Amino acid sequence: MNTTFYFVISKCKMPNWKDVIEGWVRYVEMEWSRFQGGDNELGQLNNLEIGQKMNLSLPFYDVLQRADDYRRKTNSSFSPYLLSQIQYHGYQLSFPFPMNGFVKEEVIPPLIDSKTSPFLFDPKQITVIRTSEGKVDLGGIGKGYTVQAAAKWLKHIGGASAGMVDGGGDMTVWSDGLKEWKIGVAHPLQKNREIAQYRLKNGSIATSNVIYRSWTKGNEVKHHILNGKTGFPAENHIIQATVISKNCLDAEVGAKLCLIEEVKNIKSQLKKISSAFTYLLVNDQGKVMSGRLEELM
Repeated sequence: MNTTFYFVISKCKMPNWKDVIEGWVRYVEMEWSRFQGGDNELGQLNNLEIGQKMNLSLPFYDVLQRADDYRRKTNSSFSPYLLSQIQYHGYQLSFPFPMNGFVKEEVIPPLIDSKTSPFLFDPKQITVIRTSEGKVDLGGIGKGYTVQAAAKWLKHIGGASAGMVDGGGDMTVWSDGLKEWKIGVAHPLQKNREIAQYRLKNGSIATSNVIYRSWTKGNEVKHHILNGKTGFPAENHIIQATVISKNCLDAEVGAKLCLIEEVKNIKSQLKKISSAFTYLLVNDQGKVMSGRLEELM
């Protein structure tokens, strides 16, 4: 994930909570990252031949199925099956990477059928069977899942009365009603300038940006947010999107959609994944725009 995690909690009943959460984050980094080699769980999944079955760990099965569900809900605007495409555009090594290290590829890999998944899921056996081509890159949704799961454990198992889990721009907070968290959002072009400050007792916030992870390949400027319908970097003139929702996965995927969809369609697209959200957008001219659907509790 190449991400720094930050935790603040109150009154946790589990004295070893730091060891548990650190173990969880390390597990995700080792097993879900495409930069750890082909022997981890993600690599084994991507190396499956059509017709082959694989037993997955429960967390990996859960995040993969949720990612596929978001793909279906968004009609593939968001897709976890873009590993070959992101590598084609030059994101082959962990960021930041040397600009002269690209492997030349002449033809962009074909996209999977937007109406079907390349895997058949069996929730009883916790297995998948590959049914077609399509390699997985969990990326941001893996980070959001890591944050949400850590927060859920700290709250319900650890018994922490209030807390915050922050994973590189993906954040979940909770409170017993007394604690209110203040969360600032920085301007993408002026890091020392805040464009908004939100007050949350319970909820999640995610920010995605096309500037921080961008690079030049040939004469083209690329970034890591791909449109799942085209396989190319998103181009809707939005350079940063922040979404607040009830859980971190909705917020993470929602922020990606804000960078992919036409601005006029953003609210209707967000409705497909969440019944309550707030969004904050910055376009390439520095203009700040905001909107919401229902009030978050």
